[in-house]
Amino acid sequence: MAHDHAQTDHETEQFAHDLEGADRSLKRAVGQPGALAGPATVYGVLDAVHTALSGLDQLFLQLERFLVRQHLDRQLVHDHGVSLDETLETFSRAVLHARHLGTGCSEAVDQARSTINHVHGRGLPPMVRATPSPDPVAEPVHTAALRRADPQATRPDNGRLRTRWFGNSRREAGA
Repeated sequence: MAHDHAQTDHETEQFAHDLEGADRSLKRAVGQPGALAGPATVYGVLDAVHTALSGLDQLFLQLERFLVRQHLDRQLVHDHGVSLDETLETFSRAVLHARHLGTGCSEAVDQARSTINHVHGRGLPPMVRATPSPDPVAEPVHTAALRRADPQATRPDNGRLRTRWFGNSRREAGA
C-alpha cells in the first residue's frame, strides 16, 4: 500500500494495522512449503525486515515528540488524575528502551543478512555476474542483477499474477 502521507487519525491507525497485517502475512508466507526458494530469498526477506526495523526508531521518536508537544500545549488529561509529567516520563523511558531494543534487533538482523551474503543453494544455475555494489557487505554480487532486473510475473496458488522483486511481492505489476 503506497501512501504519501496520513491526513487523518483513521489513516494513521490504518497504516499501523497494515504493518501488523504485513507482519502476519509474511510469517504465514515464509511458513508455507516452497515459500523460500533459496538463500537469496532469505536474504531478501532479511533485507526488508532490516529496513523496517531501522525505521522504527524514527517512528518511536515521532510518537514521543507528539505527546510531549501535546502536553506542553496543555492538550492532555489523564483519566485517573495521575500527574501527566510522571506519566510522560514513564512513557519516554519505555520509548527509549524500545528504541534501544529496536536498534539492537536491527543490528542483529543486519549481521544475519551479512553472514549469509555469499551462501548459495546447491544445484541452482550460476547467477549472472553484475557490477558489485559499492558496499559489498550490504548487497551480495549474485543478487545485484536481480535487484536491477525487470520484475518477473509469477502465478501463485490463487491463480492471480503477482510481480516479484527479489523477495518483495506486489499484487499487480507496477504497484
